[in-house]
Amino acid sequence: MRLGLPPFIADPSREKTAVGTRRGYTGAMMRAFGAGEWVLTVRSVQDVTEHYRRIVVDAPGLFDGTPYGPGSFIRLWVPDPDDPAREHQRGYTIAALDEAAEQLTLEFVLHEPAGPACHWAANVQVGDQIAATRWGAPRFEPPVPAPAGYLLVGDPASIPAINAIVEEIGRLPGRPPVDVYLEYTHDDDRTLLTAAAPGLRTTWVRRTGDPDVLVRAIEADGTRDWSDWFAWVTVETAATKAVRGRLKEWGFPKTHLKAQGYWSAGKQMGLSRDTEAVDEMVEPAPPVEPVATPAVTPAASRWQASSGAALLAPLKRTLVIAGVVQGLVSLAELVPFVLLAILAARLLDGERDPSRFWTLGLWAIGLMAAAAVVSAVLLFALHLMDARFGLALRRRLVDRIARVPLGWFTDRNSAAVHKVVYDDVAGLHHLTTHAVVDAVAAVVTPVAVLVTLFVVHPGLAALLLIPLIAVYILSMRMFNASSYGIATFEAKLAEVSETAGAHLAAQATARIYDRGDDARLGRVLTSRAAFLDSWQRPLTGLKTANDLVTRPTTMLAYLLVLGVPLHVLGWISAGDLVLFLLVGTTFGARLMAVAYGFVPIREALAAAREIAATLAEPVLAQPADPTPLPVVRERGRRVVFESVTFGYDEAHPVLHDVDLTLEPGTVTALVGPSGAGKTSLATLLARFHDVTGGRITVDGVDLRDLATDELYGAVAFVFQGRSLVRESVHDNIALGRPDATREQVEQAARAAQVHERISRLPRGYDSVVGEDAVLSGGEAQRVAVARALLADPAILVLDEATAHADPESEHLVQAALSELVRDRTVLVVSHRLHTLTGADRIVVLDQGRIVDSGRHDELLARGGLYRELWDADQAAIESGAQGDATDLAKVGAR
Repeated sequence: MRLGLPPFIADPSREKTAVGTRRGYTGAMMRAFGAGEWVLTVRSVQDVTEHYRRIVVDAPGLFDGTPYGPGSFIRLWVPDPDDPAREHQRGYTIAALDEAAEQLTLEFVLHEPAGPACHWAANVQVGDQIAATRWGAPRFEPPVPAPAGYLLVGDPASIPAINAIVEEIGRLPGRPPVDVYLEYTHDDDRTLLTAAAPGLRTTWVRRTGDPDVLVRAIEADGTRDWSDWFAWVTVETAATKAVRGRLKEWGFPKTHLKAQGYWSAGKQMGLSRDTEAVDEMVEPAPPVEPVATPAVTPAASRWQASSGAALLAPLKRTLVIAGVVQGLVSLAELVPFVLLAILAARLLDGERDPSRFWTLGLWAIGLMAAAAVVSAVLLFALHLMDARFGLALRRRLVDRIARVPLGWFTDRNSAAVHKVVYDDVAGLHHLTTHAVVDAVAAVVTPVAVLVTLFVVHPGLAALLLIPLIAVYILSMRMFNASSYGIATFEAKLAEVSETAGAHLAAQATARIYDRGDDARLGRVLTSRAAFLDSWQRPLTGLKTANDLVTRPTTMLAYLLVLGVPLHVLGWISAGDLVLFLLVGTTFGARLMAVAYGFVPIREALAAAREIAATLAEPVLAQPADPTPLPVVRERGRRVVFESVTFGYDEAHPVLHDVDLTLEPGTVTALVGPSGAGKTSLATLLARFHDVTGGRITVDGVDLRDLATDELYGAVAFVFQGRSLVRESVHDNIALGRPDATREQVEQAARAAQVHERISRLPRGYDSVVGEDAVLSGGEAQRVAVARALLADPAILVLDEATAHADPESEHLVQAALSELVRDRTVLVVSHRLHTLTGADRIVVLDQGRIVDSGRHDELLARGGLYRELWDADQAAIESGAQGDATDLAKVGAR
């Protein structure tokens, strides 16, 4: 039974589709480049709308080791309606796939008049077969670093790709905004966008035939700042060109702009077109009179993608000069070979004039020596420049990192900071000292060689293009064969890294339980090895062939086989043949240098972007004229949170209009379910971040008006986890008071119940943490308490301060904290509610808002969320999950 189709497409006389064989130049090139081929069998056909058809096909073997993703497409070989034996290559985005069932879904826009693919889709029947090629099918990859938002521009033809991309973006962290602009021809086209994502905004624009209609729709946003947005533009060719041009005017760099026409209005997509998507013809729309619209200039943009180039801008002039000098050096290095060839030719011709030989020989030696000297001086100058630039850059990075909010470090470990300061700066070394000159040499030398050889003997030089074509084809075959495993390789690498880290972190447990042939780390390593073998083994032959073609010995044999017969026939002189043998033998190796010479440049530019992003991190604003804290008699100070609102990004606040007062000499506890905002509120008092709304005051002074030294002199923090640096135990305790005496440090350690443990260390207080001072979690926490006691702060923030203490030393940590909180203003965050029953005030947070507050008994009597949390805490104690704990807040209660 045939589905209902528009009458202009239905073909009642059609016979069952067969897979043809005539594919012309495109087919020959794809076969040469090693494109695989599969036969797809139609499983089901569904008309989504009157002009939009969905076809599900069986694709056995198509998913074998191939990572597909948003925007991936395959190339169909559709039969010519007038000549079924002839096939046309057309690319179609994969709308959906089921790897387990080995099925994929393709979607077709049905247009009039119909092109080959549209005609096939309109008349296809279940059971029909069609050939497909998988080659050069890119997928959507979110750029790094993550963009500020996504701008997607398309029409019904690109809906399969946009649906997949929107779904992918919806799974990304951070909920980036997504703006989608879609042209539509028929009203039912507007039902085709089915994907959803947080922050999605869709604008439908009726197609009029005017290529600027989408541009005007985007401009309707006014002077919007598109900084760091990523644009994906896939519409009709003329419209794509118009949108792409305007986005470039607005500052979109190449890394953040993918624009490619999916089809051309009124024109069938021919084999010669380099377009990879819907290829049907569209009935030309009536002409539309252009409408004058005022030019719209978006807000000033700043792109992270171009920040790397800006960072390296001071070096641009020097690197350009170095490139020019290297180009001259490369030519100077080539000339001696030409001179030696002339010398050999004269010898073969019987010339015996020593003066001419000496002249040519001295020129050759002189040029080689001059090139070597200039090259050495050039490298020395570049290394000197790199050393100065690297030192200045590291100083800038350290200065910036010292002034960023402390919250910046919560999202990064020491390895991430080390990578930026050391590894990324070191990664620029190759760019500033070697990459540019190497790239210039890799381009200038082969071009100069080829030009020289064409001048000497065009015929033999033209034959050198055969190895060049062979290298290109082999390289493309290797790229095509290896590209499908890159995503899997990266996933396997990440899995090995994660598993190895977990294995080392839990070494004792792993040795006892996770060992033998079934050990998880062993299984992961075995799986990765098996994948590498299956991925790389088929490439061995291609790599070997490519290496053989580019070897100097192969090129020498090739030139001898071609050149000697030409010389015997008198078509090339002995001198010219010698020149080819001297210069042409390294031609293949120089071509490989071109292929690999630009990889370090790309890597260095990526490192430059990371460095620039770090240097662009916002720093804590410092007051030009700091306000001092008033002098008070009591030890504690009054802290007030006034209508505090905060979010790690503007679109998603985690605290909402929080009003809270911490009275001097009292203990205030923050409780609530996970994600309620307890730690976020506490870290604001530490000024890990600045509030986005409202303010926090200490004795009436806004935190932002306090000098940093005075703030951290008044507020101390004891957070969960280890907070020791790789210094002596004495210096760890004296971090807040570097001028403290040994007696003061020991007094603080005694009050923190850790003096005796420190005394048993190999060098006592001079033992270095991580070397000869190995402390347990509870001991490290007591050292942190001693540090806070020595600093003698007026305000104290405790965030899960006993979370990592071992049960044996927990009571010692609690005793130390009891001494620390006495007479101070204390803010405590803990999920162990039974340790907070004696707090002067318990504040209950939920979803970033204060929902209740009071003393323990009052809150229990009122019920509500606190009662639920308390019951859960008691149940955990009864089950043994919490263990015994001393009531910290009772000690500090008044």
